[in-house]
Order: sequence, then structure tokens, then C-alpha cells
Amino acid sequence: MNIIICGVGGNGVILTTRILAQAAINEGFNVRIGASHGLAIRGGTVVSYLRIGDDAKGVILPQRSGDILLAFEPLEALRQMKLLKDNAKVILNNQRFAGVDVHLGLSSYPEIEEIVTRITNSQELIEIEATNLAIKAGSSVMTNVVMLGSLVTSKEIPIQRDTLLNTILDMVPPETVAANKKAFELGEQAYLDTEKNNN
Repeated sequence: MNIIICGVGGNGVILTTRILAQAAINEGFNVRIGASHGLAIRGGTVVSYLRIGDDAKGVILPQRSGDILLAFEPLEALRQMKLLKDNAKVILNNQRFAGVDVHLGLSSYPEIEEIVTRITNSQELIEIEATNLAIKAGSSVMTNVVMLGSLVTSKEIPIQRDTLLNTILDMVPPETVAANKKAFELGEQAYLDTEKNNN
């Protein structure tokens, strides 16, 4: 199982990877983690790779080997398509966070509709308003927790729901446990609602 997590600096990509890795370890899985960074500042591209299972031998993820993409930002999702198998699952936070390269004029930002079309040409897409749901739970900082709730609801990963939730709650400040639990549950429901609307 190869999971790709992407976004821009400040989205919580690395923390999300650590949470998933710890949850997988808690269930006895072999885990390998790799990461690559673009501009290593807030707003730069951040991509991490989580390989779970007995066949997880290295941290370098070959092209066309990703099973699922958890994308915190639409343009960054589009940039990682080359790593995914055909018909892989893409769970996308549809909130735009233009990276440093866009702000500097080094890249242009396509319309969201174009990004969605290009992704759905080869992949199965689930769009989640994760940032808005995180704000509803208490803070946009919990966007990653909303996304994790959606991810585990997809049944695409071998990690059990309660294991992942408990791992999150063990890793967040005690005073934020209730809010993070709410964010996780909102992510679960958002996935189910979106999947139903897509069918």
C-alpha cells in the first residue's frame, strides 16, 4: 500500500504522515516514510510517501505506484498525478492555497474546474471541503484531521478507524481532544456524503 500526501508548507503534511505511520505501527504493520520538499518555507510544495505492508522495502516511490493520494491543495494534487496508478483514489481538500511559486509568478494556477477534470480523467476523485469543516470544528489547523477522517472512511487503507482516531487524540494537546474528534467525525461524514452524491 503506497499513500501519497501532498500540500504546501503549513498544511500539516508531515504531521499527517507521522500520525498515519504511528497508527500503522500500532497495528503491527511494516512502515516506510519518504518526503520531498520544494521551497522549504511556508507555502512551498511538500510531498510525503507512506508505504505500508511487507512489500514496503524503500522510501523512494516509483512513478505510477501510488494507491491513494491525500491532497491538501488542488494544484499540488495535480502535480502528483504522475505518481499514481490508474484509477487510484484521490481525496482532495478543495480549498486553494496558492504556493510560493504561484505568488512569485513562476507558475500559473488553473481554474479549479480544470484541475478536477484533469484528475478525474484517470483517477477516482472525492472532493472534501476540509478547511471549512475544520473551521466548523474549531480551527483550520485541524484540516488534516478532517482529511484523515475521510481517508479512513474510504476503506482504502489497512488501518482501523478507532486506531487512527486514538492515535490522533494521543498526539494532539489535551485541550484540543474534543475539537479534533469532531473534526475527524466531520471528515467521515463528508466522505460518505460526497461518495453518495458521486454515485
